[in-house]
Amino acid sequence: MRRLLIAALCLAGSNAAAQTPVASPELTRATNAIGAMWRPVEGAVTAETIRTACTGAEQEMRALDAAMPAELTTESAARVRGLRGLHVIPIADTPGAAYFFPPLNMPWFTSGLGGFSVLNEVEGFIGVRDAGGQELAFQVGRAGPHPMLRIRRSTGEIATFAGCQPIAPLASD
Repeated sequence: MRRLLIAALCLAGSNAAAQTPVASPELTRATNAIGAMWRPVEGAVTAETIRTACTGAEQEMRALDAAMPAELTTESAARVRGLRGLHVIPIADTPGAAYFFPPLNMPWFTSGLGGFSVLNEVEGFIGVRDAGGQELAFQVGRAGPHPMLRIRRSTGEIATFAGCQPIAPLASD
């Protein structure tokens, strides 16, 4: 009887543990890499074009924060857009989930809660699913000290972004 009770407690404990998502080390690194406010880089990637891209980034983050609805639902998140930057806000308690708030000039990228997974950590490839279910390929890397992001659309078009402001994962209240 005692063995049966111990076995039942072990099973109950393992079921509870199985319901709590656990991030792999690769997914944790990807979360830290994509959690940022990314702004488009025009022309060749140089220190000057990165500096130009990031000018005004802090003010844009404050503006997005002020525009954020009190309650974030699927409908309310779909209306939130960055001005020039792509805001990626990972969810701390849900590995592989993030809010994506693209800029106004990226209407093909649906705002709201999406997902991501590591495709190839060595090459920096992250698969992203936007709130509309569209699959995108992200590639994170660096240009000197600056974090960089390339997004490949399903059409083959590539956009390059500089990481202007890091964004820590959003913790639940």
